Amino acid sequence: MHEHLIFFDSQCPFCHRAVQSIIETDKKEHFLFAPLGGETASRILTGPLTPYTKSNSLILIENYRSTYRQFWIRSKAIFRIYWLIGEGWGILGWLSFLPSFIGDFFYRWFAEHRHQFKLKMSKEPGPPDRFLP
Repeated sequence: MHEHLIFFDSQCPFCHRAVQSIIETDKKEHFLFAPLGGETASRILTGPLTPYTKSNSLILIENYRSTYRQFWIRSKAIFRIYWLIGEGWGILGWLSFLPSFIGDFFYRWFAEHRHQFKLKMSKEPGPPDRFLP
């Protein structure tokens, strides 16, 4: 339980909805969440990982409590999340094995334009026990 960590843009309504969707789909509670601008990000994303904080992307840290962490970013992170959720969602996870430039082209375009979508931001994207500061 809670073996993986997802960083997200806490100021983005679309990111809030993505987190809500992951929480609803993640029945086994594999994931915790933290804002990219929060304490957890500033503690974990340091040194050579600092550029991740400005990546304009969702970031997945697989096995985040382990010394054998794996970092996934942009489309690879999304597809890897589905892979880790498993069940029927694992089919989407197979896309994580494609070269990243394919999915990242669309991901980067969407990330640059996501604030143009007029979505309402919910106050809380999910249950407080699934979030780190």
